[in-house]
Amino acid sequence: MDVKTTFLNGDLEEEVYMKQPEDFIMPGMEHKVCKLVKSLYGLKQAPKQWHQKFDEVVLSNGFMLNQADKCLDSKFDTSDNGVIICLYVDDMLIFGTNQNQVDRTKEFLSSSFSMKDMGEAEVILGIRIKRENKGIAIMQSHYIEKVLKKFNYVDCSPVSTLYGPSVKLMPNSGEAVSQLKYSTAIGCLMYLMTSTRPDIAFAIGKLSRSSSNPSAQHRQEIRQFPSVLEGYSDASWITNLEDHSSTSGWVYLLRGGAISRASKKPTCITRSTMESEFVALAAVGKEAEWLRNLVHEISFWPKPISPISICCVSVATLSKAYNQVYNGKSRHLGVRHNMIRELIMNGVVSVELLWSQQNLTDHLTKGLAMDLVHKSVIGMGLKSI
Repeated sequence: MDVKTTFLNGDLEEEVYMKQPEDFIMPGMEHKVCKLVKSLYGLKQAPKQWHQKFDEVVLSNGFMLNQADKCLDSKFDTSDNGVIICLYVDDMLIFGTNQNQVDRTKEFLSSSFSMKDMGEAEVILGIRIKRENKGIAIMQSHYIEKVLKKFNYVDCSPVSTLYGPSVKLMPNSGEAVSQLKYSTAIGCLMYLMTSTRPDIAFAIGKLSRSSSNPSAQHRQEIRQFPSVLEGYSDASWITNLEDHSSTSGWVYLLRGGAISRASKKPTCITRSTMESEFVALAAVGKEAEWLRNLVHEISFWPKPISPISICCVSVATLSKAYNQVYNGKSRHLGVRHNMIRELIMNGVVSVELLWSQQNLTDHLTKGLAMDLVHKSVIGMGLKSI
């Protein structure tokens, strides 16, 4: 569903005045101003007031606000029948345990706001939804085509892997090449990366670090884009030749499909492979806690929630995670050790050893050959449609 004139629904908490609009100034009252009685587009508080109004309406109808993600509301009865509403500004994705629940929710929303019923969801926020016999697939092929046309890359040649082991990108020491266009392209690809294409996370992460001063080589590389909750963690120590920093990566799967992933440069310096792996483990543990809080408030999710399994490839990291005492000298690792220990003791996560050949995050931390990238993306539930 789509909300019409979204921000006009918000109620103002303070007095706000505005000048009379041009061509609508009342004769003899030129010195007067207008007092707003409703929120208006252009007000800095308009989004907040709209969201507050929406919360008041749905909560008064028995919905529960998810404390992990305040844009998610749910309503379930004692038989675990109900609906979930996902709100993004004025776009709503509604799904439930049966069609009657969804229809009643649509009727309730239409009685409270001026709404447009978009019917069965096909595209939302640039993501296309395709229903198959075995479930639902999401894709952004149409979005990719728009990006290719926008940057005149429609005729570019496909590549077998995005960032091969032989690729060595260094900071640009010369004049920047098409900096604005480069940054815009990176932004478009980042949305693709965070939505449906975790396989390009490492390559885009590397390229984005040169957004302020891209070279011709960076421009060339950017043309090459084409019911169990479990996590995978990995890190590559000293992968960046320019500053000798590491790269952390993680991915979470829900029933075999990737729902959360990251490839990023840590904010702290690590002195060994074990330390870099431990920093990555702490980051994936923090994400596990958030995901657990998110699903905990979804009524039909099985309770109690079992510990989320996190797989890592380092025996030393696994041993340190389960060690009662941190005996190192680095304070930043001590803080992370306490956090991981607390998550394990509270039953939020369990850390397990995994052979590196089975790790799905290798391509998020380093450049790999085609066959290894293909193996990882298939493991994350990605496929050609």
